[in-house]
Amino acid sequence: MTIEELVKNKSELISLKKGTIKIADICEISNKEQAHKALSTTYNDDLNSGVIKRDIVANTYYWMDSHNDVHVGNTFKNSISQKSADKIFHLHDHEHKITAKVGKFSDIYEKQVNWNDLGVSKSGQTTVLIGSSNIEKELNEQVFKMYLNNEVDQHSVGMQYVKIGLAVNDEDYKEEKALWDMYYPMLGNPQRADEKGYFWVVSEAKLIEISAVLMGSNPLTPTIENIDAVKDTSTPDPSPDSQEQAKKQFFINLLK
Repeated sequence: MTIEELVKNKSELISLKKGTIKIADICEISNKEQAHKALSTTYNDDLNSGVIKRDIVANTYYWMDSHNDVHVGNTFKNSISQKSADKIFHLHDHEHKITAKVGKFSDIYEKQVNWNDLGVSKSGQTTVLIGSSNIEKELNEQVFKMYLNNEVDQHSVGMQYVKIGLAVNDEDYKEEKALWDMYYPMLGNPQRADEKGYFWVVSEAKLIEISAVLMGSNPLTPTIENIDAVKDTSTPDPSPDSQEQAKKQFFINLLK
């Protein structure tokens, strides 16, 4: 669809987006988008109870995802203030089934972090949506084991659009170009916006669920690494070197 067609049909397209629940689609992640994730914290896993805690990045804002959406400001602030964290579902693969639950969130919040701490070569900060989940073996043993073994490294939000605008890189459309000029400098992956010539600005959305997925619309959505988890092994993990520890300390402080 051309820029002219997008602007001409903007109202209808926005109505269509608001009428659907957004979930991850399978996307091809280029090397540019495969950012190193320097996130870490400390958990105390209680394997006897079959419950482990994991903090996950559910979404990173100011990143143009495979839906051509850019979440801005405090996209989910109103939504997470209107319902308790345990009413937001922690699922796998966006399966909206009672058997798709893998854990229960105890806290969900937005937090500012530096782009370079997410492995993105950009100065300044962005916002991440973090969920703290108690993952239960009884709910889904396979997914439980994957979280325990640090094998879940992408997540995706199931959400409903509330406020959305269109940003285009075309001087002929003043309103849409103003949005482009406002948010383009903040993007962590502006090269994608350059290729498309437009993006959707999502300033408010209703959070319904957060899913563990194979490949999400936004690749900057890892499980925050567990460096001191109790593991069923007789050989202790090697201590990280000082450089790696310095990286990890940032995200330890982030979650305090």
